Amino acid sequence: MYKSDKIDKVKKNNVRYTKEYLLEKSLKVIEEHSPTTIDEMISFIGCSRETFYKKIQVNSKEYEQIFNAIKLAKLRVSNKLKAKILESDNPTLIISGIKLYGSDEDKQALNQNINVNANTTVNYEDVKKLEVNINKLSIEEQRMLNALLDKIRDE
Repeated sequence: MYKSDKIDKVKKNNVRYTKEYLLEKSLKVIEEHSPTTIDEMISFIGCSRETFYKKIQVNSKEYEQIFNAIKLAKLRVSNKLKAKILESDNPTLIISGIKLYGSDEDKQALNQNINVNANTTVNYEDVKKLEVNINKLSIEEQRMLNALLDKIRDE
């Protein structure tokens, strides 16, 4: 490769990664791939971090626009996942949903040890609902449930 070819290549790269190009490309990548961080988005663009931050300065209006677009993309993904969790009968997904989106009281209740020997009244309808849900579990989920029940009995 001749020296002039190298210079032309450098010139093309400098022209290619203008502020306008990077902003447009960033917004397109965010729309298509929903990256969760700016670094992840930069990897989709294909330029170096140095080039990106040289052209798009932190706290500039372009940077804020990209940052807000990433936040919005994360929110869209989060809402889609939340809807899937709410539609699901899978206990693992339900517990994950509570851990992610539940109130502080819900999260705290999931983290507490439950005293199985405590004197409580048992509602027959609740037991029937549990039986129906247990029957819907996959074989692997049933194994996990049985292992948990064995662990509770041993304590």
